[in-house]
Amino acid sequence: MDGPGPTTVQLGPGAEFDRIRRAIAMGGALPTSVRVGPGDDAAVLEGGWVLSTDLSVEDVHFRRAWLSDREIGYRAAATALSDLAAMGASPVGAFVSVALPPDGSVNWDELQAGVVEALASVGAAVLGGDLAKSPGPLFVDVTVLGRTAWPVLRNGAEAGDEVWVTGCLGASAAAVRAWTEGNEPSAAARLAFARPIPRIAAACCLVEHKLVDALMDLSDGLAGDAAHMAAASEVKIVLQAGAIPVAQAAVDLFGQSEALQAALHGGEDYELLFVSGPGRVDPAYFMKRFNLELTHVGRVELGDGVWLEQPSGSVERLERGGFDHFGDLA
Repeated sequence: MDGPGPTTVQLGPGAEFDRIRRAIAMGGALPTSVRVGPGDDAAVLEGGWVLSTDLSVEDVHFRRAWLSDREIGYRAAATALSDLAAMGASPVGAFVSVALPPDGSVNWDELQAGVVEALASVGAAVLGGDLAKSPGPLFVDVTVLGRTAWPVLRNGAEAGDEVWVTGCLGASAAAVRAWTEGNEPSAAARLAFARPIPRIAAACCLVEHKLVDALMDLSDGLAGDAAHMAAASEVKIVLQAGAIPVAQAAVDLFGQSEALQAALHGGEDYELLFVSGPGRVDPAYFMKRFNLELTHVGRVELGDGVWLEQPSGSVERLERGGFDHFGDLA
């Protein structure tokens, strides 16, 4: 982080993020106790405290026909915890605010049990929250609190770095496609959507061993999130199409070519995207310790934007990013 004052991180392109930029501009000067302000996956305060909030809205982020109440609670907490992983922070707890439909159709105890399960899986607890009645859809808002001695931002990528991701991409998008077409997704695709794994342990290990220069989670698709990292770091990121780890569940549904597009643009994988110096990362170590695949998917160069390199060697700029809540209003 730069100097004694608060650090702000530049956001990438998109109508959703244009609105966020305007909100940040109206927010006024940051207190000196803020070490990292808006623009990254979470804010960082003095003492290494890390905070982030994540909102799950029925019929936007999930549908109740797709998930049990317990899965809805689990998923809402897990996706919020992923923001702590994106900063290399260890979770402490969460504040959970829920607005329930008035007809009693949501089992509050089951939803809360899902939240508690996700938090307990990473050693965190419920610290408080709020409960209200919703006139319409179900809302679950989770504010997570964590701590780290060295928060890793998304603005540290430099030319010459390697680009890496954890896990496989596109399975969550495959589940959504199947459901919206009136079909039941495969077990693997459904699990990827309903029970994403916040990569806390792997992120903290990367930080502990000083293997990561820039870090974020993959919530909006590899192309979109790489664009945020490129913008924040003021660099060019080149992704190698043949190296991207596409989930078999996506290939089975889409075919290889469209599955790659799901991995690039589908979103909600909640894996990690990070950069490291050449030759520093040992994927075998992470597979042995965490049973987690790490894949070298590209490189950082001088320039700007996100580019896709085909196995043939041709390179094209990716103009399409990831999911944008307000993209249709741009």
